[in-house]
Amino acid sequence: MIQTEITQNIKDIVSGFKTIGLDRIFEVLVWIHKNLKLALNEEYKKEYFRTRTSEEIIESKKLTGCTDYALAFLSLIRASGFEAQYVEAIENKWLEEEDVRISGHVFVEVKIGEHWYIVDPQGAAIKAWYGKRYSIYAKGRDSWDIGIVDFKTLQRKFCAFKKEFTKDRK
Repeated sequence: MIQTEITQNIKDIVSGFKTIGLDRIFEVLVWIHKNLKLALNEEYKKEYFRTRTSEEIIESKKLTGCTDYALAFLSLIRASGFEAQYVEAIENKWLEEEDVRISGHVFVEVKIGEHWYIVDPQGAAIKAWYGKRYSIYAKGRDSWDIGIVDFKTLQRKFCAFKKEFTKDRK
């Protein structure tokens, strides 16, 4: 199953959008922030972290964090006809320091013409670059495509990445 499958519901939402090009990115971001809300309940977040499809996220109207923002955005922007990819990033602070809680962020890269734009769906922003704050862990179709299906797999994969990252720095 594809986590970011374009369903009829997603097509129906996109059919209401009026803009093209770069403006469509902003229109999708505004729609997400007006229609979907961050769940404040920690138990809800733990239960649904990385386990849902974009359709399930949109139907629930509840987001667990940056991943859910990105998944909803990916489906809506792809249904709008854009090429886009999921980008899993890890905070360098976590990679470089001991005893720091796992920390990362999810971005989406969207291609318009020959240019790729870095979009932060949770922050409702377009970035010029990832900066020194993040290292890119993986890019793919969605979270499931890069093998992260829940918190346990994220933890396992991030820790293995950290081990290689720190080994290369010694």
